[in-house]
Amino acid sequence: MVLFMTAYEPENSVLSEPVLVRVDRQDLTESLHYGSAIIYHAQQGIIAAWGNPNKIIFPRSAMKPLQAFTALSSGLDLSDEQIAFGCASHHAEKIHINLAKNWLDALNLSSEEHLACGPALPQNQESLADILQNSSLKNPETHSFSKRIYHGCSGKHCCQLAFCHHNGWDIDGYYSPEHPAQHALFTQLESLSDAPLAKIAIDGCSLPAPAMTLAGFGRAMAQLANPEKLSLAEKKAAMRIFESTTKFPFLTGGTLAPNSQMTYKSNATFFAKNGSEGVYACIIPGSNCAVVLKMADGAMRAADTAIAGILHDYCKILKIDPAGATPFANHIMRNAAGSQIGNTYWVGEKFNL
Repeated sequence: MVLFMTAYEPENSVLSEPVLVRVDRQDLTESLHYGSAIIYHAQQGIIAAWGNPNKIIFPRSAMKPLQAFTALSSGLDLSDEQIAFGCASHHAEKIHINLAKNWLDALNLSSEEHLACGPALPQNQESLADILQNSSLKNPETHSFSKRIYHGCSGKHCCQLAFCHHNGWDIDGYYSPEHPAQHALFTQLESLSDAPLAKIAIDGCSLPAPAMTLAGFGRAMAQLANPEKLSLAEKKAAMRIFESTTKFPFLTGGTLAPNSQMTYKSNATFFAKNGSEGVYACIIPGSNCAVVLKMADGAMRAADTAIAGILHDYCKILKIDPAGATPFANHIMRNAAGSQIGNTYWVGEKFNL
């Protein structure tokens, strides 16, 4: 049953997208963020939409659960912590750094030699301060504090290396679109989305960045929410991903990451995953649904609010606990002194419950 649907057109047509998020400062609208979003039911298809479901997007890091799913489906045995970290866009807190080090040690690999994600500084301010104050942590080769293990995608890369090790593949060039590990991902994505990939680009961490329609991405994520039609190995992999990410939500982002906070307070009813350039995906097994969205301007603050707004407004239909999402659906903006100066809030059309 379709709950709410805006008109949409073929992917090549020009289509104006609706305002999903608004930013007000002192009762004056300062910014408007446009975008497209859908709720995709594993059996019924699109049951709610804003904007253009046929829009071709790069899911970016919001597709990390699908990358982990491909590895786990092959029989790769990982701990719950490793699975959650494999799905992460982390802030390089101590829990992330230690997990990455231990994982690579178990594979007899070096973070600076074998991770292809490139060097970065931690996003977490406390971790960054600790590193900058400790001269012994400076990389002697580059004379920089930036390291590959601090990169937000190092968990995904650890999972990719473990995937290669499990299958006996050469780890050299594991990030190349021509590598067997990436071919396995492309095959899995086309199977789950029931459509060919539109394009293969390169992500910020050097791994391939497949492009697909928003609807195709939603269908793929919905298969993880309800894997009944998948093989036994795939079903087990999908269930492990949801169980692990809801059990260890802060491994998938960080203590201050909006997606981690939303998942943490969801009472294990959904897993929300962000991706660069304003992309989000949410897996909801209780309703056999996935929510995916893309902000037209790529603004992440707007994407946080948009996914939260949908989860808040549709919580009864989706059968979720929106406690973690609600504060982001109407997010209070504060300045450095802590004073309230405005609001960032969801304005997408609401379904009348």
